[in-house]
Amino acid sequence: MPALKDLQEQMVKAAHDGIAIHDNPDIPTAEKLEQLERQTEVCKSLSDQIAKAERLDEMHKQFSGIASTSTDRSVRSGDAPDDEREYRTPGEQWTASDAYLRAKSLAGTTGSKWSTDPVEVKTTLTEGVGGTGSSGTSASAGRLIREDYQPGPLPILFQPVTVADLIPSGSTNSNTVRYPVETTATNAASSVSEGGTKPEITLAFQTVDEPVRKLAAVSKISEEALEDISFIRSWIDGRLMLFLRIHEELQLLSGNGVAPDLTGILNRGSLTAAQALSTDTRPDCIFKEITKIRIASFLEPDAIVMHPSDYQDIRLGKDGASQYYGGGPFMGQYGNGGVSGIGGVTTGDALWGKRVVSTQNISAGTVLVGAFGTAAQIFRRTGLSIDATNSDGTDFLTNLITIRCEERLALAVYRPAAFGTCTGM
Repeated sequence: MPALKDLQEQMVKAAHDGIAIHDNPDIPTAEKLEQLERQTEVCKSLSDQIAKAERLDEMHKQFSGIASTSTDRSVRSGDAPDDEREYRTPGEQWTASDAYLRAKSLAGTTGSKWSTDPVEVKTTLTEGVGGTGSSGTSASAGRLIREDYQPGPLPILFQPVTVADLIPSGSTNSNTVRYPVETTATNAASSVSEGGTKPEITLAFQTVDEPVRKLAAVSKISEEALEDISFIRSWIDGRLMLFLRIHEELQLLSGNGVAPDLTGILNRGSLTAAQALSTDTRPDCIFKEITKIRIASFLEPDAIVMHPSDYQDIRLGKDGASQYYGGGPFMGQYGNGGVSGIGGVTTGDALWGKRVVSTQNISAGTVLVGAFGTAAQIFRRTGLSIDATNSDGTDFLTNLITIRCEERLALAVYRPAAFGTCTGM
C-alpha cells in the first residue's frame, strides 16, 4: 500500500481533476457526467485506502509505545518528534533528556561536582501522577533495583481527582495576572413600551492583580538510584510530583495570600454566605449552599470539596431500616441499580449530581461548594521544571544527588460569589 502522504496527495489531485472536468465547457454534458462519476469512484477508492493507511499508522504508534518501555528505548525516544510519541509522564521526559544523561554519566565519576540545566516538562501537575487505579498507587515507585527488566506494556497511571482538575488552566508570560472581578450585578431588564426608555443593567467590576507564585520541592536520592532509569522515572512521577501536587492543592484551597503563598479560594472575600449545618442533614445542608450560590452568582456549581471523613459520614448514611441511602457495597440504593454519579451514570464520588473531591487539604467539618469550571482559572507561568545536582550541602561527600522540581502559577477567581462553604459538618 502506498504511503499515507502519497495517498493524500493523490486525493488532492483527484479532487482538482474533478473540478477541472466540471468546469470544462468543451465537454458535452453526458460525457462530463460519466467522467465525474468515474472520478467519484477514484476518490472513494483513495478515501478507503487513506483510512486503512491511517489505521496502520495508529497501530504502529501503539506498538512503538509498547516497545519504547524498555530501558534503552525510554532514553532513545527523546530523539523522536513530539507528534510521533504518545504522552509521557514528567519522569519519562526527564529521563529522556540530555540533562539526565549528563547527570547519569557524571554520577559515578570521582571528584567532580556538577549541576544540570533545568528541564521544563510538557505537562501539568494533574497529569500522569500515580494514584489509586488498578494499575498502581500513588505510594508505589517500584523496586529500587530491578534485576532483570523485561520490556512490556507500560501501565497507565491513575490518580484521584484534585482541585486543580476542576479548574481550567491558562498560561501567562508575566509575573502578575491582572483581571476584573465582578463585584455586583443589577439586572434591571424588563418589558418596555414602543419608544420607551430601556432599563440599564448595572455591572460593577474591581481590578485585581494576582501575583505569580513559585511552588517547589527537593529530594535526595543515591547515585546508584539515579543510574536506574526505571526507578528514577517512577520515583519522579509517583513521589516528587505527588508531594508537589499535594501542596499545589493546599495553596489553591487555603493559601493565605502572604508572599510566597497564593490566595486560595477559601480566603477570598465576597464568597456566598456560608450555610451552617444546624438541624439539617449533611446532604441537605450542601444542597442549600448550592441553591445560595445559584441565586448569588447566576452560575451552576459543578463540584464539592470535602474532607474524607466528612464524605465517609455522608456516604455511609442509612435510613431507619439500616439501608444505605447511597447504595451498599454490592448494590445500588435499596438494591435498585447502581449509584447515580455525574450525568446520572455510575462514576467516581458524587453528591447531588456534582463531582466530589475528597482531600485532606480542607479541614474536617468545612465543605467547599463552587462553580470551579466557570468562575476560576489557574495561570501557569512555566511548566514543571526538573533539575539535579550533587553539590547541595554534603551531597558530594555522601554520594547523594538532590533533585529539584518547581512551577510558577497564579489563581484567578473571577466571581467569588460562585463559591461558598458549609460549616459545622
